[in-house]
Amino acid sequence: MNRIDRAFDTRPDLEREWLQDNTWCDACGEADLGMTSPYEYEQDGRIYVEGQCRRCGRQVRSEVKVENAG
Repeated sequence: MNRIDRAFDTRPDLEREWLQDNTWCDACGEADLGMTSPYEYEQDGRIYVEGQCRRCGRQVRSEVKVENAG
């Protein structure tokens, strides 16, 4: 259950922007409020981006799904 740090800032600009804008906040009960202070990590073979909700400041976390185009 160890977290492996990943470099969020090395993702392309549009991808980072999309990941920061398309979120779900449990506290606000709304989608797409966005996040600040994104932190990317891998845990148990899954990739996550975690940060604070732009509206309420509570923690939000999104799993990053990698899909093959072929």
